[in-house]
Amino acid sequence: MTAKVEIGFTEAGASAPFFTLGDSTLGVLGGTDGVLGGGEVLVDVSQFVKSYSISRGKSRDLGRYQAGQATVNFQNDLRTFDPTFEAGPYFGQIEPRRQIRISLDDVTQFEGTIDDWGISYEPGGNSISTAQAFDGFANLANIFLQDFDPDEEQSGTRINAALDNIDWPTEKRAIDAGNATLEGQPVENETPIFDYLQLVADSEPGEVFLDKSGNVRFVERNAGFSADRPVLSDTGDGILYTEVGVQFGTELLFNEITVANSTLTAQQTNNTSVALYGKRDLDRFTLLSNQKQLDDLAVFFSNRFSEPEFRFENVTIDLNTVTPAQREQLINIELADVVEVKFTPNDIPPTIQRFGRVIKTDQKVTPTEQILSLSFQSTQGALLVLGDAVFGKLGDDKVLGF
Repeated sequence: MTAKVEIGFTEAGASAPFFTLGDSTLGVLGGTDGVLGGGEVLVDVSQFVKSYSISRGKSRDLGRYQAGQATVNFQNDLRTFDPTFEAGPYFGQIEPRRQIRISLDDVTQFEGTIDDWGISYEPGGNSISTAQAFDGFANLANIFLQDFDPDEEQSGTRINAALDNIDWPTEKRAIDAGNATLEGQPVENETPIFDYLQLVADSEPGEVFLDKSGNVRFVERNAGFSADRPVLSDTGDGILYTEVGVQFGTELLFNEITVANSTLTAQQTNNTSVALYGKRDLDRFTLLSNQKQLDDLAVFFSNRFSEPEFRFENVTIDLNTVTPAQREQLINIELADVVEVKFTPNDIPPTIQRFGRVIKTDQKVTPTEQILSLSFQSTQGALLVLGDAVFGKLGDDKVLGF
């Protein structure tokens, strides 16, 4: 498996591959080595990478996606990544706020911006330079809406309108249409765009996050159930994982649901669940435009969260041990994708089989290992998806969409 790390270089530094008059390589008109200036160009620095890790997603269902982050450790024995070393090949380029992209087999796994450089020195000349980077969600946390007064519209349209308000590039979006109709209501100036996008997603309810390539991704509530979903297994009938975590408890048990918008409220109580487990409240503020949508959402939450759930919390996979076809499936997994997990405890049948929606991905790549960990939320109470072989059948915890 080929790992690649690229950093954005500019003209104002060493080893910048920009057109240079008089240079025998970079000064050739029509050549492919020198590019015209005017911004950053991603330069491959993989030969110096000792290890890297990537973490993207959220820790639990009903939580909110956080900024993805990556940590890259570079070999720095020759002061290659020392920003003060003028003789270094990248002098003037080792700075914060530079673009970084990490790929596996030419499939982008992370795209973001370097926030910090750290350098450690050890006796004997061994040195590591560490780049700490975050994806664009970190930038969104510091951007605010201005003079935003949207009309009543679908949730996907509202996401796009909010992104238009902050001049987010249209080519850096992947927005579903959405199923919810949101009320038209002025938004207070200086409202953080990050918080507002999450509020729209909560109202759907759907998912909003930055994908691996740095696009703002909005996934509507009935999306993400692909027929070609990976199967992860502890036996030979799927992609073999090395570790599995199982959760069965009341962390996500709620039986008295309150859903509201700016003027209306809906409530739903599961009295059986209250009698068995005690009262557990879930309050959700939304932008939904009418009472019916509020009622439907309250019923949906009650159906989904009123019983303790048995779910696969996470699996760990060694990418060095899977087949090329399986590896391709794994490195293309994105947040909000659905996978199937099979587990036979202590090799004693029957096999436990569940579907899980990916809410977090962690990668760790070193010279000796390439590890992928996936964390899930349950699909218990998932909405009916017409035409799907699994989620297109009523029963088995599936409920009609709304």
